[in-house]
Amino acid sequence: MTNDIEGQLLLLALLMVPAGTAQTTTFETLYNFKGKLDGGQPMAGVLLGTGGQVYGTTYFGGSSGDGTVFELTPSTSTPWKISVIHEFSAADGANCAGTLVFGKGGALYGITTGGTLGTGGGNGELFELAPPSTAGGAWTETFLWNSVNLGTPNGTLAVDKDGAIYVTTQGIANYNGAQYGTIDSVTPPATPGEAWTGQLIYNFQVVPPTTGLIPFAGVIFDGKSLFGTTYYGGYCDCGDVYELSPPSTPGGAWTGTAIHAFTGAPSDGGGSEAALTAGAGGVLYGTTFYGGSGSSSECSFSTGSGCGTVFQLTPPAVAGGTWTESVIYSFTGINGDGAYPVASVVVGKNGELYGTTQYGGSYTSGSPCEFSAVLGCGTVFELTPPTTAGGAWTETVLHSFSGLDGAGSMPVAGLALSSTGALYGTTSVGGTYGEGTVFVVKP
Repeated sequence: MTNDIEGQLLLLALLMVPAGTAQTTTFETLYNFKGKLDGGQPMAGVLLGTGGQVYGTTYFGGSSGDGTVFELTPSTSTPWKISVIHEFSAADGANCAGTLVFGKGGALYGITTGGTLGTGGGNGELFELAPPSTAGGAWTETFLWNSVNLGTPNGTLAVDKDGAIYVTTQGIANYNGAQYGTIDSVTPPATPGEAWTGQLIYNFQVVPPTTGLIPFAGVIFDGKSLFGTTYYGGYCDCGDVYELSPPSTPGGAWTGTAIHAFTGAPSDGGGSEAALTAGAGGVLYGTTFYGGSGSSSECSFSTGSGCGTVFQLTPPAVAGGTWTESVIYSFTGINGDGAYPVASVVVGKNGELYGTTQYGGSYTSGSPCEFSAVLGCGTVFELTPPTTAGGAWTETVLHSFSGLDGAGSMPVAGLALSSTGALYGTTSVGGTYGEGTVFVVKP
């Protein structure tokens, strides 16, 4: 069913590719948010269901204006059919910015950046949405955890084999002084229906800070350790990549280790806002918002210079050894290239990397999007690995967002890759109503 629908969409998209597109791609906007009951301004990526459905969240919209969770049903025409399966209010969370993940039985887990449930305060909620028992029924939301006094939770969640969920927070200034972020585990109850248990397992307020400060992204789980990035701290305050190792005995302390300190332009990136992505052989891939060897004249602002990077971290040959980092691409922000990536990459079946940049692209004339000296409303890109060891990766811009053609602009979330190679994503603004879109690109 899914393949048939995507084949029909491919034919439609071929007929709709605008003249002057720099690369041969098929692009289609599947849905334009109106910013009302259907939601608006999605800040997170989408999750692909087994039946071709697309699940996602919006930061605003809904009855209370606090965001929604939606399901898009495949269609041979646009817009796809949207169903709002949950509307947030301040009482049960607000403003979801992290991509949903699947739990047992098709349940959806997600995190909001605000909300007041539980203690009457707090900076965000961890929630579960259980699917209806009968087709067309209502989804059931369950509150699992509140990040009161820990700061704003952010990023996509990590779930281990036992169902424990790992959450990062950015920290908060309180009466004890500044906190610089935390990692928390939220464990399911032994008896269904009872309360989940939250536990702070790592605090980035360490003196001296050895693993960076203020994680803007979630963590990933490799079956044993957690891996993530921080935006600040480390060498030149450009952020770190860290590993969090579990305790050797139950109830012990987790151990944080910086496995790479970013050094900034021109030889390295800095300021990572994205979660890492695991590739073959334990290699980790990620992006940095600034840094790299790209055009310093186009990309220069108070935090640092350079238009951002895609990097890889190769694990040590022996346990306890040194990880090896290399920048595999530096964005330039000129000649149609993107700039300032804030989202994770996704790995294709042949080792390609796909991702988005928030700015840049070929449609710069009259563009409503500008950051630093970079024009353009963002790109979808592909990075093809070298054919020989040590060679250069090759970048292809698959789509440039102009902000002028009603197709959305400024993607701030990563992509979801389907089994047929289609790339699904969101734009945070733009589209017919200016409230963001869901799109598909087929390279």
